[in-house]
Amino acid sequence: MLDAALTRPEEIQKKSGYHHGNLRSAIFDAVAQLIGERKSLAFHLKDVAALVGTSQPAIYKHFENKQSLLVETAVAGYGIQKKFRDYALDISGPSPLQQLLAVGYAYVHFSRTYPGYFLLMKNLETDEILSSPQYQRQRDETLHLVRSLIAECMETGLFHKTDLNLVMTSLQSTALGLANMYLLNQLEVVARDLHKDKHLVSRIFKVSIESFLTPEGKRHIRNAGANPFEDTD
Repeated sequence: MLDAALTRPEEIQKKSGYHHGNLRSAIFDAVAQLIGERKSLAFHLKDVAALVGTSQPAIYKHFENKQSLLVETAVAGYGIQKKFRDYALDISGPSPLQQLLAVGYAYVHFSRTYPGYFLLMKNLETDEILSSPQYQRQRDETLHLVRSLIAECMETGLFHKTDLNLVMTSLQSTALGLANMYLLNQLEVVARDLHKDKHLVSRIFKVSIESFLTPEGKRHIRNAGANPFEDTD
């Protein structure tokens, strides 16, 4: 079962002491919490220090400046996102179509569970974040996985042969758009009769992917397992 720490966001707690390594993690979580609340990077390191319950000089012992802290927070966010993805892939069916859906479900659930990390990684990337070699590797790893699954869907006759980049863009638009609608509380405005539907994410993904499916692909998607995060959304 997915680690309980990944199924819901945790409020940052002020502490008088930390075990080795915990302070850095608490700082990352505080940054993500501030971004989630403010929907921007408009905060100072003193705000982070106050939220964690440490001093601003203590933060400077770990991070050179705010930009370096944002880079490492984004890297940490990708690590959390990967845990969601790995969990979904581990329990998904073996077909590349089922695995592709699992990656999409994990993406949206991560955005809803850790909105601050998600916003930093997807909407508020700084030049420093984008130029980080580690961040680039993490992003490229994710994109390569999705591209490989799409290519395998075509090779195994689940998708029609078409432009892989077109499929990639369509699915990414669906995932990012749905995630942002949840983050900005727009679903209730757009679809009042659907926003509480716990199956909405899987329903939207299946509608989005339908135009690419062959008859065999449609059979596979009918037999695809449920979104593993539906009970926690």
